[in-house]
Amino acid sequence: MKRKHTLGAAATATLLAVLAGLAGLSAWRAHSEAAPPAAAGEAARAHETDTEPGVSLDQEARERAGIETADARASEAQAPTLAIATVLPMQELIDAAASIANARAQAERADAALEASRRDHERVKGLHALERNASDRALESAEAAWRADAAGAQAAGAALQAAQASARARWGAALTQSMVTRGGLWLDLEAGRQLLLRVTAASGPAPVVMPASMDVELASESHRRARLIAQSPTSDPRVQGPAYFYAMDGLGAAVGQTLQAHIASGAKQSGAWLPAGALLWWQGRQWAYVEEAPGRFERREAADARRVEGGWFVPGFKPARVASRGAQSLLSQELRAAIKLGEDDK
Repeated sequence: MKRKHTLGAAATATLLAVLAGLAGLSAWRAHSEAAPPAAAGEAARAHETDTEPGVSLDQEARERAGIETADARASEAQAPTLAIATVLPMQELIDAAASIANARAQAERADAALEASRRDHERVKGLHALERNASDRALESAEAAWRADAAGAQAAGAALQAAQASARARWGAALTQSMVTRGGLWLDLEAGRQLLLRVTAASGPAPVVMPASMDVELASESHRRARLIAQSPTSDPRVQGPAYFYAMDGLGAAVGQTLQAHIASGAKQSGAWLPAGALLWWQGRQWAYVEEAPGRFERREAADARRVEGGWFVPGFKPARVASRGAQSLLSQELRAAIKLGEDDK
């Protein structure tokens, strides 16, 4: 009996020890699942809320990546009107410039001939008056040459004016003046450093006063700033609306392309102003990283963002603290951390 009692007590003690061990294991697992600690030396950790993906960085990783933040301030801006920007070929302009240059050369030659014949006529006339040292016939010939050269100079001057008037009727006064004087605008266009755009409002009426500059969307999903030259004397045949000439940097676009531009002309929209370095392109959309807590960045879409003075205006974007430098680095960190997290879950 005593042996059986001893065995029963030992079995009971063993069972209690096993149960205690299982309970401890269960508690440890529950704690681990509720708050997994970052691995030693872990710099970035991907996270995803109900709405926004993002990444968390420790201070060392943040400094190494050069992450800087700034305020996205509440702002308002006029809603944009969609515009069509066509890159115009330069050949017609170059031909017009050549016609003007040729007419000017003809006029200068005619003026030089007129001045020479005028002086010759004055000389012969003086000799003729001085005791007839020049014959009547010589005086008549000198006067005829002078009058013929005067008529030639007048005709050459009229041809030059006609060439310039033709250019103004097609290209406007500002472009023609730069062409005639070989100003900086014309030299940049002629050399291909700048492209000439014809811009027309495609949706809604054009504003009464066109902006001095506007953003043009390139095929590479980047933007290029275009500068107003003047209104075109002719309308765009496709939309029958007023057209305007703009000049744009020559890289990233080609002659004949039709690009989109945005003209601020509609009702005011509420949103936020973001620094120039806050936005990045990914998967065909624009994003910004909002610092929700120290070291915790959430990636938010910046839909319909458009360039404004010194940065971007994003309709509907809420004021927040955003990454003003290093947004691309944050995206790289987020994607790498997400890949690592996916591998750990396998």
